[in-house]
Amino acid sequence: MKIFVGTSGFVYDWNEEGTLDWYVENSRLNALELNMSFYRFPFPNQVKAWARKGNNLRWIVKVNRFITHVFKLSERAFRTWEKFHILFEPLDNIIDFYLFQLPPSTSPNSADRIEKFFKKTKLGSRFALEWRNEKWFADEWIKWANENGITLVSVDAPELPRTIFCINSIVYVRMHGRTGWYSHDYSEEELREVAHKIFRASPERAYVMFNNNHGMLSNGRRMKEILEKLTKKQKTLNNTN
Repeated sequence: MKIFVGTSGFVYDWNEEGTLDWYVENSRLNALELNMSFYRFPFPNQVKAWARKGNNLRWIVKVNRFITHVFKLSERAFRTWEKFHILFEPLDNIIDFYLFQLPPSTSPNSADRIEKFFKKTKLGSRFALEWRNEKWFADEWIKWANENGITLVSVDAPELPRTIFCINSIVYVRMHGRTGWYSHDYSEEELREVAHKIFRASPERAYVMFNNNHGMLSNGRRMKEILEKLTKKQKTLNNTN
């Protein structure tokens, strides 16, 4: 199992310089979820700089809110997506996923529209879909995603099922918090709980992204250690059998 752990953004109080350079050199993490792209389109020179400075990271780019929340994956959203995707061409070879986070108002009634949009992007397993409406978590919609090859994002968050999905031999978890959105500091027990769930799913690749603000760096570092130890232990067992 290949392990990739990162944070949702890098401009936080734990980043002493507030820069990508600091994150690359000091975070001890090997992935990064770009969050600011949800709020605005970056400048082309920014993307080129990220590609140059962050070429040792695996990237996840959160798709702009006009695509997912305003135009809701419609035809108009696809035209916006094309402009957005072209902008990220300098970074595209190190982007493992484009994250399409649906708003809570988007229910399974929109499944046909989402499926059509997904197929038009031709992203395949790089299309990562995050649900925020509990109706999606029914078995029929997990099966729907699996049959289409859509990478489902597992969420660890208040008031949503903490189901670990493994589709395309990929587990991708976003750690939003438990006692509250974006403000929770995960305990050792909670980190181990999630790590063991991921390990039991037996993915080829596992991505864990922390979106809990102040605790994200320390939690991310510890999660990476736990997953690496589990993987090393499994390899040792396999070699002795």
